[in-house]
Amino acid sequence: MCEDIARSFHDQMNEFVAKSPNWWYNGGQGHTDRDRGVMLLVDRCDDPLTPLVHELTYAAMVNDLLPIEGEKITYEMENNSGKKEKRDVLLNDNDALWKDIKGQHIADVIDNLSNTIRDLMSNNAGASALTENSGASLSLSEMTSALKQYPEFRETMAKVGQHMYIAHECMSEFNKQGLLELCELEQTMATGVDAEGKAPKAKKLMDDLIDVMVGLSKDQAVRLIMIYIISQQGIKEEDRKNLFSAAGLSEEEKNAILNLEKIGVTLAQAKAPSRSFTSLFRSAKLKATGTNAKDSKYAISRYVCNLKGVLEELTKDKLSIDDYPSILPLPVGSTNVAGSARSVRRDKANTKWGNSRSTPKFTGGRNIVFVAGGICHSEMRSCEEVMAESGKEIVYGSTHILKPREFLDSVKGL
Repeated sequence: MCEDIARSFHDQMNEFVAKSPNWWYNGGQGHTDRDRGVMLLVDRCDDPLTPLVHELTYAAMVNDLLPIEGEKITYEMENNSGKKEKRDVLLNDNDALWKDIKGQHIADVIDNLSNTIRDLMSNNAGASALTENSGASLSLSEMTSALKQYPEFRETMAKVGQHMYIAHECMSEFNKQGLLELCELEQTMATGVDAEGKAPKAKKLMDDLIDVMVGLSKDQAVRLIMIYIISQQGIKEEDRKNLFSAAGLSEEEKNAILNLEKIGVTLAQAKAPSRSFTSLFRSAKLKATGTNAKDSKYAISRYVCNLKGVLEELTKDKLSIDDYPSILPLPVGSTNVAGSARSVRRDKANTKWGNSRSTPKFTGGRNIVFVAGGICHSEMRSCEEVMAESGKEIVYGSTHILKPREFLDSVKGL
């Protein structure tokens, strides 16, 4: 499919350029400031695992756990009179604070927002006096209310308060659904190792899967079984039946899992599993990124999406032409770049977000990646991370931003 898209796009570009005498490509005559770019096309079917794994960064959790329509989320919050009122919030890059924190782990988001409130209190004489006169430490909500009394902080605190509330709603839903144990199990399956970096015994993992099915919603159970099948490169039919039974799945839900075969997933294991559990993605991921359980700040978020390893090799000019064939000769040294990566830190001396963010001055060719069939939040974050780490420009796009629920529905409807 990707080859078909590439050839169709190339033909249409040729037609467009032929009709547009003023059009030019980087690297062409008279435009040598930057090299010709590379467009990489990948298929969602190449990595059906990432859309299923719970991602614990802020934007991903909002879109996975909370009721959000497009970019709009509606929630209830107390107004200045102490009465609850509904508020509509647009979560997009027009909100500088959202733009800065959307890719952060949820724990870091809450810590950073809390520290922002405390910093503003301590750096403002009038607000600081409120804390001293209270005779005790104020709670975060009291600090937020106090700072809203100062006009210069009102807009900032409105944004901080919104995101603090939404982040806590994410954690509330996370705890309500009992996702901690589930996510730990997902990470073990997706990476092939536990939090200590050891490969678990196949029998123990199967027992843990059966145990965790009790109390899971049907959607979460389907999601977990899919992760197990994909990461293990298929399982024994007996194990599949036991998991279906433990989860109490309907025929429709069973068929949704079996439909994975239609996107290239192996359902039935060709031979008995080894003594220790292994993961389809583990060896390739470790080779590409060097990531393992001990490299991650949070063991519950140690999984690295497949696209990150691909992009790391692309920016180093090491991407296999056999695995990713090109319809045109690749530009030589197209990914070389000068200049620093974009900073994602905020200026502590300023109460506005985004002011410290400077536009990087890239040279060399652009790396453009398009995911056919939907891109996940973890993949968008990975594009940003590789760009920041490598200092090389990456432009990413897709048919749409993919949520876990949408992916499950798509597979169910095959």
